[in-house]
Amino acid sequence: MKFHFILFIFLISPFFMFAQQPAFNDYFLPKQMRVDYMIAGKNGEMSCSLVQLKEEPFWGGSLKNLVDKFNLGSFKFEVFDSKSNRLIYSRGFSTLFREWLDTPEAKLVSRSFYETLVFPFPKNKVKVVVSSRDKKNIFHPIFETLVDPSDYFIVKENIALPYKTIYGSGNSNEKVDVVVIPEGYTAAEMDKFHRDADRFVGYFFKVSPFKEMSDKFKFWTVDAASLESGTDVPGKGVWKKTVLNSHFYTFDMERYLTTQDINTVRNLAAAVPYDQIYILVNTNIYGGGGVYNYYNLCMSDNDQAEEVFTHEFGHAFADLGDEYEYGYDKAEDIYDLSVEPYVANLTTLANFESKWKGLVDAGTPIPTPPVAVNKDKVGAFEGAGYVKTKIYRPAYNCKMRSNAQKTFCPVCLKAVTDMIQFYCD
Repeated sequence: MKFHFILFIFLISPFFMFAQQPAFNDYFLPKQMRVDYMIAGKNGEMSCSLVQLKEEPFWGGSLKNLVDKFNLGSFKFEVFDSKSNRLIYSRGFSTLFREWLDTPEAKLVSRSFYETLVFPFPKNKVKVVVSSRDKKNIFHPIFETLVDPSDYFIVKENIALPYKTIYGSGNSNEKVDVVVIPEGYTAAEMDKFHRDADRFVGYFFKVSPFKEMSDKFKFWTVDAASLESGTDVPGKGVWKKTVLNSHFYTFDMERYLTTQDINTVRNLAAAVPYDQIYILVNTNIYGGGGVYNYYNLCMSDNDQAEEVFTHEFGHAFADLGDEYEYGYDKAEDIYDLSVEPYVANLTTLANFESKWKGLVDAGTPIPTPPVAVNKDKVGAFEGAGYVKTKIYRPAYNCKMRSNAQKTFCPVCLKAVTDMIQFYCD
């Protein structure tokens, strides 16, 4: 699941074409710059402060598609060449902090979260700007820092960990590289972790479009043992000593499995080139989480793990929204119904032409009644984004709605396919 209230936003087409993409070799070296910062606030307020800069050995991302074109995420960051002020890299992303701001606790107390950004290592000084999306879909800068790649305070310490490729081959810059990190596996359970990782890769390639585009992917594992097996379950008084400090009951939601230790997550992932981080948690308790361009988590041994694995990847990779209801009666409490959610698979019908109207057959009513004749059609079915009314999904059922559904609907399928192509072209 994904506890992220999709806020009040209008979609900009993911196919909006920018000016010519910057040439990688003009601005970057084939390794990774990491910017770590703290973000803090409450009740919609936020502030940021720099923690550290870090040089990491691999750049696994595209060498061609450097400037983002999808306009997804509750945040974005942009990297500008300091001399020309040209935009040379950007990505959208979401965070646990943004999700926390929508909780009741955030109205009462301030909290801080450790966050990280990664981009190709610059040849020259660059300006990094982080912006937050408001309720009307306008981005506002909240943090800016100058990065000098010659600064001798840039941390160059990296952890040497055993790793291997478990699927795929070829140039990482032309693939979607997924690093699978163990959580709650002891040193004695590393063989189990590798068996589990292989099993989940098998699950992944049973689902379209991954099975048809399997040559576009590489999967890696990194070995990082925990002192104890399992994960924290605060609501049941269970606490485990694990490498990533993961836990259920995130934001008091029993099945929301996350970690706030993003520093350690990034440190472990840096052992290999990667585009996506997938944390495999050694537990049979139902739960998971996926945050866009942040990380994925899934439990290892629950009988629903196969479906949850690709559902969460839909969140973290393509920023797909949840299509189910989750106890919220009033859409107005979460959404501005006068504009469109930015995610590809939810609509308020405020500007349906900008969403998936082109995939709807003539004669299909909008909104679309959930009756037998419409169950295999693309339409606008009421009930999605955690609320029962006034928010609409593309299909009667979809992998983003129910674990009983084994496939993505046509709208979600297209969104995932477009993202794969962006990483690999």
